[in-house]
Amino acid sequence: MNPMTPDEGEKIAQLIASLPSDRLLEQCQTPQQQAEWHNIRTNQQMIADCWRAKFSGRLLGDPIADALDYDKISPHKHDLINSRVNLYKEQWQLIKIAHPYLQTWHQAIYQQMQKHPKFFQVLPFWHKLLSPGFKAPYPFVTPWELFSKTLEEEVNAPIEWSLQPYYVVPVKKWRTATGLLKEQFENLNADGSYPEQKPSTGDKLKNQIVYDKVTFSWLGFTLFVCQFVAVKNPGIRKQSTAFHRALAEYYKMGIRASRSVRGFTWYKGEQVPSTQHGGTYRK
Repeated sequence: MNPMTPDEGEKIAQLIASLPSDRLLEQCQTPQQQAEWHNIRTNQQMIADCWRAKFSGRLLGDPIADALDYDKISPHKHDLINSRVNLYKEQWQLIKIAHPYLQTWHQAIYQQMQKHPKFFQVLPFWHKLLSPGFKAPYPFVTPWELFSKTLEEEVNAPIEWSLQPYYVVPVKKWRTATGLLKEQFENLNADGSYPEQKPSTGDKLKNQIVYDKVTFSWLGFTLFVCQFVAVKNPGIRKQSTAFHRALAEYYKMGIRASRSVRGFTWYKGEQVPSTQHGGTYRK
C-alpha cells in the first residue's frame, strides 16, 4: 500500500477539524446543545492537530502537550486522542482498499432487494441494521467520499442525540459493551473473522449495547463486508486486523477515560443526569 502523502494527510486533518457539521450547530436551540457542539468541535481540532503532527508535516512533536501540562485535559484524554488518530489512519487505509468490494456487494444486494422486497422485510436483523443503507444505489464514487461519511456519522451522532426530544445515553451499559467488543477484536481468528461467541456472551452484549439504539452505519457495513472478503483476500485481512487492533486499543483508552462518567438523558435540549442506581432519570 502506498504511504500517505503530506497533501493527503492535510486533507484528512481538515476533514477531522470540520466536524461536527456546521448545519447541526444551526439546529441547536439550547445552551447545553450548543456547548455540546463546541466541546466536540474542540476535541476534533485537537485530534486534527495530532494527525497533522503524524501525517501531514504541518506540526511537529506533541501539539496537545501544553493542554496536558496545564491540566486542560487529563492524561487519559491525551492518550485517547492519540489512539483516535491511529484508528483514523487504519480506518482510511481499510476503506481505500475495501471500497471496490463494498461497491460490488452493495450493488448486488440492492438489486436483490428491488427484485425480492418481501423476502428482506421478514428478516429482523436485516430490516433494522442494514436496510436503511439500501434505499438507494451505492452513493459513493470514491473511497474518500465513503471515509468522509463514516467520520461524519460518528462525530455527528452525539449532537443528533441532543436534538431529539428524549434520548437516553446509558454510559455504564455502553462501557460494558465496549469491553466485550474489545475482547472480541483482540482475539480475531487467523482468517480475520470474529471469534465465535458463547450464547450467553452474545445475549449480554446485545443487552449492554442497548440493541434498540443500534442503527445502520457505513462503517458497520464496511466491517460486515470485510469479514467475508478477508477470508480469501490477504490484503483485506491484514488491514482489517490492523483496524480492529487499533479499535480495541481505542476502546481500552475509552473505558479508562469514562470510568467516572455517569449516564444521562437528553430531555428537551437539556442534559438530565441519571440517579446513582441508574435506569431512572430525574429532572
